Amino acid sequence: MKKLFVSLCVAACAMLSAPHSDAQVKDMLGIANHLGVNLNIGTTGIGVEAATPITPFVQARLGISIMPGITFHVDSDVTINGNYGGNYGSYDGEIQLDGSLKRVQGSLIFNVYPLGNRFPLFVAVGGYFGGRDLVKINGYCPEANGLGNYVEVGDYQLPLDANGYAKGALRVNAFRPYIGIGTGRPCPVGRLNFMWELGVQFQGKPYVWDDINKQKVATQFLEDNDDTFQKIMDNFTIYPVLKFTLSGRIF
Repeated sequence: MKKLFVSLCVAACAMLSAPHSDAQVKDMLGIANHLGVNLNIGTTGIGVEAATPITPFVQARLGISIMPGITFHVDSDVTINGNYGGNYGSYDGEIQLDGSLKRVQGSLIFNVYPLGNRFPLFVAVGGYFGGRDLVKINGYCPEANGLGNYVEVGDYQLPLDANGYAKGALRVNAFRPYIGIGTGRPCPVGRLNFMWELGVQFQGKPYVWDDINKQKVATQFLEDNDDTFQKIMDNFTIYPVLKFTLSGRIF
């Protein structure tokens, strides 16, 4: 047993002391010695990622996700102050606001494999960045003119410009920490691999952003307005992520 231990120590010392190229060192340690490309679809939209091993227990992936411009419509109250119909005064009416989910996000995520190469179960940690506008908001009220006009977005007053246009968004944090679980490898052992994951982005409470004046909307109603925008602000402090990925290894 002593002879075996001494032999292993001598072999290890010889391996460490022998000259190695950077490529050989990376290959021995499993650092960036392979490159994978992933195509995915899920609640973040359609995405592509590049992935590489860091150690036998960790793989890193850098990606971009594009959410298509899925739209929905919300009827909202509008208040107009000014010269309406030849008479100066205030007009209360209703217009349709369009909400769009179109969004582009970047991500840097590390898959941690507690079982190493034995089973591809992973815990994912990292973050999403960019794509601060969770929902883009647009509307038009042809009767609006002058200043002091606004449309109701949830419990908030989104200003209209002098031509009657409303432009804003439900905005979240620019950086959103992410945690998830799943199975599969973004840089597979073979040529192809299927991966799924379930996780959440911690994006903070959405707030109303005024694109016309480039500022957060602070004016709030005293009464509760339970429209679609307000429900999103109340219930989406975290963003659910469900993603299915087809992975391929280039080298």
